[in-house]
Amino acid sequence: MGFEPINKKPGDLIKSDEWNKMIDELVELRKYIDNMTRSVTLTSLASPAGTSYSLSKEVPDDFNYDRDVMGLITRQYYVGAKETGEICTFGINDFADIIYYWSGAARGDSDALKITLEYVDGTTFVSDKLFIHEWSKLRPKGSKNPYVEYLQSPNQRLWYRYAIENPNSDKEIRYITFEDTSPESAVRIGNVLHYVTRIKQLSIKKK
Repeated sequence: MGFEPINKKPGDLIKSDEWNKMIDELVELRKYIDNMTRSVTLTSLASPAGTSYSLSKEVPDDFNYDRDVMGLITRQYYVGAKETGEICTFGINDFADIIYYWSGAARGDSDALKITLEYVDGTTFVSDKLFIHEWSKLRPKGSKNPYVEYLQSPNQRLWYRYAIENPNSDKEIRYITFEDTSPESAVRIGNVLHYVTRIKQLSIKKK
């Protein structure tokens, strides 16, 4: 799509085909702008809640990946076997349409994870219980919370990358919190987030 300006003098008539071409180009430009996105990757994330652990050193077998780094993941968060509760909280302070996170479970293939988005305005969104795949053997994506991609360690342990859609994309997200809801699953979260957001017009609220 190219735009060629047509200069007219005052009182000049505009041919219908010229006018239609200009309108079509403006419509296409508007569609292009509306579909523009930007993506952000946050690495080495620290959480004010929960504890981060190595991927391979001084961790139980249920959490050992036999490698210190997998992709961009360098640490893992979990609450431990037979426990439930908040795993970790990461700060975002940005708008996001889709958020990608890394997870897996030692005894997975069950609805074991809950995600809470806290917005800058103080409101929250809480997801349903999300399906998390088993980490010891590659599982098919399935239809329940299908993963986007996966990483496999030398000892055949897996990280799965999942996506969650933000239902309030017009609100700025302050925190994202992950909660293990199953005492049997031993869910872990990697210290990396990736999110995509549609470009929005900047608006300033007048007092």
